Amino acid sequence: MVIYFLLFPMIAMIYLMTLLLRQKAQIQKTIFCVLTFGTLGFISASRASSVGTDVTLYENIFKSINYGISAENNWGYVIYNKLIGSVFGYTGHEITAANSVLITILIGIFIWKVAEHYFVATFLYISLFYYATSFNISRQFIAMGLVLVAISFALDKKVMPWFILTVLATLFHATAIVAFPVYWLTKVHWDVKKTLSIFPITIFASFIFDAILNIFVRFFPHYEMYITGTQFNISDQGQGRVVLVKIFILLILFTLFLFYKKSYALISECHQSLIALTTVGLSIGIVFYNNILLNRIEMFYSILSIVFIPIAIDYISLKFKQKDAVRLMLTIGILLITLVPYYIQVSGNYSGILPYVIQQ
Repeated sequence: MVIYFLLFPMIAMIYLMTLLLRQKAQIQKTIFCVLTFGTLGFISASRASSVGTDVTLYENIFKSINYGISAENNWGYVIYNKLIGSVFGYTGHEITAANSVLITILIGIFIWKVAEHYFVATFLYISLFYYATSFNISRQFIAMGLVLVAISFALDKKVMPWFILTVLATLFHATAIVAFPVYWLTKVHWDVKKTLSIFPITIFASFIFDAILNIFVRFFPHYEMYITGTQFNISDQGQGRVVLVKIFILLILFTLFLFYKKSYALISECHQSLIALTTVGLSIGIVFYNNILLNRIEMFYSILSIVFIPIAIDYISLKFKQKDAVRLMLTIGILLITLVPYYIQVSGNYSGILPYVIQQ
């Protein structure tokens, strides 16, 4: 279990090292992302198949695809598996390593492109349990990584890269289809009222959810397993506790709105879009906290919390005379608070990541 807590001093040392290099800010950011996500990728890629609840399942699917006997129908993922198998062989662990490397590269690119406070965003990626969750549901995390990079292009108003990456994400995991509204959401001129309206819209959607779900399952029948409850595993459990983390992030959101109720225009358009997209994830995660399929879907948006939280801290601290001191105290306080649910999730072995064993 110790290795999962050593990640925090590790990224702190890398961050301090990059600052001591006294390079330009963008170079420091690049060095940090390469070293940090290179290390995170190595740790994830080096794990044995026992580290994670469904690693063995992915390895068996990988072998069956390369033997030509798989019923896997996400053909983007099939082609990817065949490519890995043809280059590295298909004894099984190859796909675990490849998935780990690809996920960390995609998340690293997103943080490099979007996160202004990249150390805090990386810390939150770990402490909010996204890194550990990526040890499972790897196919969805690849799709999530593609969607995150797509979002970075949407924020820059670059339609074609956003569209291509979002389509590619759906070829890995059908639930990535929920990311298609992103581009249009970034074109909305958000204010406090519009952002808060996401919650009643989500509540209304909960009343017609069954009808929407039936349409979705009609097109993607293999996702019916999330409705029948036949595929629950350790990584899906504890949502009643995890929702408390979302409520905590929601309190940060409401605090931001409280300070900027009459001056929301002071928040940049890019940040307004990120706040709105994060709100989409929070609203779905809270309203549908006990629905496993929606828990999976909301992650495409709620993972944006890793960049939203430092943005919120920045804007809230600007309302104080001692803004630098307030920013530092808020950052330290929030990061320490996120370590509490992280400890509970790791020690409770929520994702089957204990004990950490290196692949022999």
